[in-house]
Amino acid sequence: MPNYWLDSNVFIEAKNGYYGFEIAPGFWEALDEHAAHGRVGSSIVVHDELVAGDDELAQWARERTDSFVMPDQNVQDLFNDVADYVRKTYNDPFAADFLSKADPWVIAHALSEGNTVVTQEVLAGKDSRKVKIPNVCREFNVRYINTCWSSWE
Repeated sequence: MPNYWLDSNVFIEAKNGYYGFEIAPGFWEALDEHAAHGRVGSSIVVHDELVAGDDELAQWARERTDSFVMPDQNVQDLFNDVADYVRKTYNDPFAADFLSKADPWVIAHALSEGNTVVTQEVLAGKDSRKVKIPNVCREFNVRYINTCWSSWE
């Protein structure tokens, strides 16, 4: 299994920023290479979010459907643990929004193998009502980083 599990926003922000397909094709080639060697991966739920668009990133993801990982039973069970925590900790609308996306699946995949989540989200303060990946990762002792720096203490 991959060492690093990429959240949807890693792909989206890369495409929209410094790593756009025309600007940095090497970034996308490196993703392909690292995925082929099992170093990075992403949930099929991330794939579903990416292909919902109608742009170059959606096309890129469609061409790589087999590179995205289906959750096994262990990941599904861990997703339920993450969902239970989020529902108990956050107000319903915020919990429902978080749980309707790929975020908890990315965390469950990383948790399953003791791996790292890669996300562009940052840790929210204790008074935040919005559910953020780093906050949930901390609760489950999952390492998280973004594409520029490590945010693990």
